[in-house]
Amino acid sequence: MIRRFPVRTLHVYVLISVGVFLLVQSFKFFSVPAPKWIFHYLNDFLVIPIVATLGLHLVWLIKKDITLRINWFTVLSLVVLYSLFFEYYLPKTSPRYTSDIYDVVCYGLGGVVFYVLQYFE
Repeated sequence: MIRRFPVRTLHVYVLISVGVFLLVQSFKFFSVPAPKWIFHYLNDFLVIPIVATLGLHLVWLIKKDITLRINWFTVLSLVVLYSLFFEYYLPKTSPRYTSDIYDVVCYGLGGVVFYVLQYFE
């Protein structure tokens, strides 16, 4: 008997997100003009669901239980960690990075999307 793959909607969203991320990176590499928000905020919105889904798979692998889900506090911790690292620490250590509150908002919205989609079957 074949079991249904869990959180199918989340996995479809993450696969599309990875494709969009690669497309944005290709635009940057080939200097394709695009609206500013695509280069500055879209990847920040996509990163938390991608990383959290990888973390969810790691939890499933370790615990051997595909019914487990990541709780809101862990998702919030991931958002805070990304925000502190990419918007506070790195801008102080490298001129390549800049601090932007809208990036933090994008991380937070991505966290909300992940949290909702992991419970959506």
